[in-house]
Amino acid sequence: MQDIPLFPVTVVGSLPRSKAILKALGKRQKGLIGDKEFDSLVHEATLDALRLQEEAGVDIVTDGEQRRDNFYSFIAGHIEGIRLVTLAEMLDYVEDKASFERLLNALDVPAYALKNPVVTGKLKQKNPLVLNDSVFL
Repeated sequence: MQDIPLFPVTVVGSLPRSKAILKALGKRQKGLIGDKEFDSLVHEATLDALRLQEEAGVDIVTDGEQRRDNFYSFIAGHIEGIRLVTLAEMLDYVEDKASFERLLNALDVPAYALKNPVVTGKLKQKNPLVLNDSVFL
């Protein structure tokens, strides 16, 4: 392991993903491709993200979150008791439906396109959150 400087440079958040990776994310969410096929596509994108960071002199590199569609949905996939619901589905649960509908209408994306995590039961880890990502890195 390399020596880490007193003020290390790192990356927080996602690096941009290619159109191919974004398309593959959508296909995986719809069940059109499996994890093996998805992983084979994403491995190269992850290596590209690592090369970019190393060339830029980043001290603590990340995978650029190439496998994730956002910062919370990957957690929902690893923990029982969490379900992703669309904003449109959340309308059933809000008290002030009129205000919530106004909020939905103000969005620049369809209400069915955004999903939010909702706890639906006792939380239990199904599998390690980032073990495979760490092993690959």
